[in-house]
Amino acid sequence: MKRLRLHICMMVLFGIFITGSALAAPKRVFLVFSYHPTLFWHVNAIKGIHDALKDVPCEYRSFYMDTKHHPGIPWLLKVSREAIREIKDFHPDLVVGFDDNACHYVLAHFLGTPLPMVFTGVNREPEEYGFVKGTRESPGKNITGVLERHYFLQSIQLFSGLLGKPVLRIGLVSDSSETSHTMIANFMRIARKKKLPIVFFKFAYSFPGWQEIIRDAQGKLDLLIIYNCETLKGKGNKDISGDDVIAWTIAHNRIPEMSFFSRYIKKGIMGGIVLTGYYQGFYAGKKAVMIFKGTPPGDIPINVPPKGTLAFNMKRVRALGLKIPLGVLQSAILMGQ
Repeated sequence: MKRLRLHICMMVLFGIFITGSALAAPKRVFLVFSYHPTLFWHVNAIKGIHDALKDVPCEYRSFYMDTKHHPGIPWLLKVSREAIREIKDFHPDLVVGFDDNACHYVLAHFLGTPLPMVFTGVNREPEEYGFVKGTRESPGKNITGVLERHYFLQSIQLFSGLLGKPVLRIGLVSDSSETSHTMIANFMRIARKKKLPIVFFKFAYSFPGWQEIIRDAQGKLDLLIIYNCETLKGKGNKDISGDDVIAWTIAHNRIPEMSFFSRYIKKGIMGGIVLTGYYQGFYAGKKAVMIFKGTPPGDIPINVPPKGTLAFNMKRVRALGLKIPLGVLQSAILMGQ
């Protein structure tokens, strides 16, 4: 009888050990990125998701589609197949997709399967990708996520007040990536609805094209909105870094500029209400935590981070001869001091 009791106790202890080990096993998280590893948005988004999941043991694997450098459909289809194959080989507990290409071409492949998924940085409407079965509050599928929506109208209203006069002439310039076309289409809808004084929305297809737009805008605008400048190419089809584009723009532009990206403001753009990659990743990570605690993705709302952050480059503010009220500065991130 003693031996039986001892055997039972050992079995119970062994069961507890096995259960504890299973609970402690790291979650396998596959991260699929639309673009390249050094892109500032991705770098910050990774920090955000890691911070949100800091209390959850995780084993990460990353895949970069590099579609800013290879924008054509043949590349998209090829690299998507590679990503899907790697996901299947990895057997993840969760897949996180960053930006539209990863979501459209990779995550959509796994809709309706048991695999939980979270997206972040999506510019298009999630219904276009089949991510919503019910409502955005309760999407009803094996996916949830965070939408990327810039503070376009709020930024224009703010800067109109800061410049000390109504902003009567607004121009926007961007590269011609898929993300840029999507977001600028959204901006155009808002501009038409609110009857904003937009002089132009222009896409630059090369660095010389960008330079021509900036030069031609001088003296014709009250506010210049800089969107993306990450896919421009120079002579010989050579990639031009966003940092170099911003540096040239600051040197040759005298119109107050606005951006939605903190990196561009840090590099010299005057200011803006920014939505950071960090908070996109962080809020996606918070949804991942809910999934790991047992909430089905389809019960977690698809939404937008609650607010943006006001930021100014003070060196640029001074160079343009502008004065920002102290009360506004106290609520902002100040760069370039």
